Amino acid sequence: MSATFAGYRDQIWALVDAKSFYTSCEQVFDPTLAGKPVVVLSNNDGCCVAISEQAKGLGIQRGAPWFKIEREARKLGVQVRSSNYVLYADMSRRFIEELSRFSPQVEQYSIDEAFVRLDGMNQEDLTAYGQQIRDTIYRHLGLAVRVGIGATPTLAKLGNQAAKAYEQRLHGVAEIKTEQQRRWLLQRTDVQDIWGIGAKTATRLRTSGITTALQLADQKSADMRRLWNVGLARTVLELQGVACIAPGDIDEKRKQILSSRSFGVGISQLDELKAALAFHCQRAGEKLRQQGSQAGVVSLFLRTNRYKDLPQYNKSTARVLACPSQDTYQFLNSAIEQLHGIYRPGYEYQKIGVILDDLSDVQHQYVQLDMFDASTLDEMKRRKLMAVTDQLNARYKNGVKPASVISATNWHMRQAFRSNRWTTRLDELQIAKC
Repeated sequence: MSATFAGYRDQIWALVDAKSFYTSCEQVFDPTLAGKPVVVLSNNDGCCVAISEQAKGLGIQRGAPWFKIEREARKLGVQVRSSNYVLYADMSRRFIEELSRFSPQVEQYSIDEAFVRLDGMNQEDLTAYGQQIRDTIYRHLGLAVRVGIGATPTLAKLGNQAAKAYEQRLHGVAEIKTEQQRRWLLQRTDVQDIWGIGAKTATRLRTSGITTALQLADQKSADMRRLWNVGLARTVLELQGVACIAPGDIDEKRKQILSSRSFGVGISQLDELKAALAFHCQRAGEKLRQQGSQAGVVSLFLRTNRYKDLPQYNKSTARVLACPSQDTYQFLNSAIEQLHGIYRPGYEYQKIGVILDDLSDVQHQYVQLDMFDASTLDEMKRRKLMAVTDQLNARYKNGVKPASVISATNWHMRQAFRSNRWTTRLDELQIAKC
């Protein structure tokens, strides 16, 4: 049995996620929005993709078409903003940088959440350490976060859910540190709420009489591996406190897809960065197609090694596609253009990454076209090409790799309510009058 499957019993994980991230970013730079119901709209101001706690209290649901609810929402005092992905991507970068102050091992899981390794940090009171993380991020970024702490990534995820459910009592930090706490929380967790267990698997487990996380945790991992699969066996071990799942291993339908990896040695040349970027675009595209999604936004981040005594540079950017796509080469084309915009010579870069955002279920029969971009007409053909490419890559070791990028035309999307890109554009900085 491999060490990965056997697991580790001396790890401590924290999952830190930002509360109502998109709307919180808007409220940070516009104090008039504080305490008010706020919604953020999708591309072309279509649907509500993010809603604040106050907006939820008014009955506004995520995914609701704005044109249907606008009149009533305005009467209720709801404030609306268009998606500002450049701002969100930069705030996400700053969020991860703040977490790096508390641990050298930070694994970003999505735009607003990350796993943090805490073992070896010489902290006797991890709950207090979690509060310190929470207070620091709020003080430096203005973002409210919740922290879940446990012996495994899965338990940390459940702890984070508990911090959300009992936020007033726990003050946003939930640590699972005793056997009694672990069993109490697992007993109150539905099997479908476990990280990595989807609706189909949960239905099968309920049919077998397993309805809670505690019932699953009480199973023998060897039996689950023999009767089900290795993935479920690992989840059982994780629930028992044995770490054996890396944050990037869970195969669930994500709201965002990230592909990134630190370089073995520092890279300074633009061509080498492009090669790494092509790899990450291909990897992210494969993950996207595996879960049957399409992406509307491509984000890019580039950074140096903050732990080296060298000149430092960190930058992120985002761009909206003309229409939601599954095409790796569309993603690569967008990412290359963004890289040219943020690359600066003279630095030794440690990491580059691609984030696919604004994900939606793919519609094989229909593609929303853009009147200013004729390339979207080829989207259906490109999807077929990507399907063939994925089949070849699955069958052959070397497979098909990006060798060039396709061209694209300039276009503008409708963003009638977009806020300023406060952190990345000098011409959109806040003006203080005194």
